[in-house]
Amino acid sequence: MSLRQGRSLLCEARSAAICVAAFGCVIGSAGLVRAQSLGDEKPRRVSLSYFGESAVHPGARLAYEGTPWARGVNQLLMGASIGGYSASPGYGLFIFLEGGYRLALPTGLFFDLHVGIGYNAINRPATSVVTSDGGTIEMAPTVGNYFMPLGMGGFGFDFQPRMKVPISLFVRGGGYGLAGQGEPFKGSYLLDAGLAYQFGTGKPATVVSPVASPPPAEAPANLDGPGDPNRVPLIIPPASPIAPTVPTSTLPPPLPPGGAGLSPGDRSVSQPPLSPAVPALPPPPAVPPLPPS
Repeated sequence: MSLRQGRSLLCEARSAAICVAAFGCVIGSAGLVRAQSLGDEKPRRVSLSYFGESAVHPGARLAYEGTPWARGVNQLLMGASIGGYSASPGYGLFIFLEGGYRLALPTGLFFDLHVGIGYNAINRPATSVVTSDGGTIEMAPTVGNYFMPLGMGGFGFDFQPRMKVPISLFVRGGGYGLAGQGEPFKGSYLLDAGLAYQFGTGKPATVVSPVASPPPAEAPANLDGPGDPNRVPLIIPPASPIAPTVPTSTLPPPLPPGGAGLSPGDRSVSQPPLSPAVPALPPPPAVPPLPPS
């Protein structure tokens, strides 16, 4: 593939990715109001996909993807990938870092764009070259080291919002380039299709309260255990029933003799009975008259 053909393929892939992103923005505007009520989750994913160089040369890609920023339906993505593909003759191994943007609708449908840079090592086996005089020249195996820029765009469906299943499917298309020392720039288009597993959600930052929280309540130790074997149990006998007291008479007590003439206040004071035979007092002594002066 010539340099001009590689650049034209990259331009076509870039134009297709821009068209897919524009279509996703138009569709995503319908679900923007509904998505404002959802939490700004920051999922992390591991994906495994078919990585087809020129769409027909099979390969595989294993990727990790995080979401450093999310707001409503908009997400910024960061990730890393490693994989390989068939580059007949031979094979290619690559590793690259990528960043991207995703428009994730509340229905589960999403559209995304990815741009990355990486390293590609193409391993070519030994070959035999026939010369003009009928001879054969054996060419040793070679490894070509290339700088690999790439861009992809596509769509997919996430089963987490509706079915609470952490699986998503995606299909992306794009192009890549190879730039090596002493070689012209070349490239081709690619197809990336697979599934991703969401294994976590980023937690929001913890807000530290200025008020100290009370200590948690703790139950006494060995509440349900056997307890202290040396402890003497305290046995309280049941109380015997007490018979109710019945008054014998409701009449007031009799008044003492001589208390008939007392006032009601004095009757409440009990007095000893008076004896009927009380001796009379002796007469006062006679005083002799004084002599006249």
